[in-house]
Amino acid sequence: MTLHAVPSPAAIAPAVVVTGLHRAYGSRVVIENLNLRIERGEFVVLLGESGCGKTTLLRALAGLDAIDGGRITAPRRPAVVFQEHRLLPWDSLWRNVSLGLNASDARQRAATALTEVGLGGRLDDWPRNLSGGQAQRVALARALVQEPELLLLDEPFAALDALTRIRMHDLVRELVAVHRPGVLLVTHDVDEAIALADRILVMREGRIAFEHPMKRNGAAPIARTDLLAELGVDTSHPIPA
Repeated sequence: MTLHAVPSPAAIAPAVVVTGLHRAYGSRVVIENLNLRIERGEFVVLLGESGCGKTTLLRALAGLDAIDGGRITAPRRPAVVFQEHRLLPWDSLWRNVSLGLNASDARQRAATALTEVGLGGRLDDWPRNLSGGQAQRVALARALVQEPELLLLDEPFAALDALTRIRMHDLVRELVAVHRPGVLLVTHDVDEAIALADRILVMREGRIAFEHPMKRNGAAPIARTDLLAELGVDTSHPIPA
C-alpha cells in the first residue's frame, strides 16, 4: 500500500485545547487543573500508571464523560478507536465502516477507507471472519472515514500479538500522515510511545507531570530507561526490551 501525505495549511486551528480541566467522582479527584493542546497532524502519546486519569481524559475529549470544571475546545464529533474493535457482528464490513454516514456515497467512502487499511476486497465480509488485527484495521477505517480533526486511540493495539502490533504502528503512522488529524493515544507501552509519538506526555495524579517532544520535532529522542523512570519504574537493574 502506498499513501501520499497531504500538505497541511500554514495556519490551522489546533485539534483540541483543554484549559483548567477538573473531574472528580464524589470526593475523589481524578483530573485537576489539566491543560493540553494538540495540533492538527500532531501525534501525542499519553502514558501513566493505571488510575492516574488517562482514560477519563480521553473520554472527556470524546464527549463520553462529563467534566466538573475547566474548558475543552474540541470538534463536535471526534473519532475514537477502543481496545475492543466494537464491530457490529450482524453488519458487513462496509456497513460497519459507514456507520453514522448519511450520504449516498457511503459504500464508496467505506470502500476507500477499507482499501487504505488493506481490506479493500472484503466490503461484504463479516466481522466473525476477521483476525484481531484485521478487526482493528476496520475499526481504524471506521474512525477515519469521517475525516476527523481529532482521533482518540484508547490502547487499540494492546491485545494484538507483537508482529501485528508493529504492522499496525506502521499503518497508523501512514494514515495519520494522509488524513492529518490531531491524535491522542493512551497506552501503557513505552516502546509504542517512542515509536509513534511526536510528543510524549506522562500523567500523574490527574495532571500532566512530564512532557517530551521527540526527535522528529527537533528534540533529542528520550531514552527508554529515562521514560520508564518517569513512570516510576526502578531502572537501576537491567530491564528487558
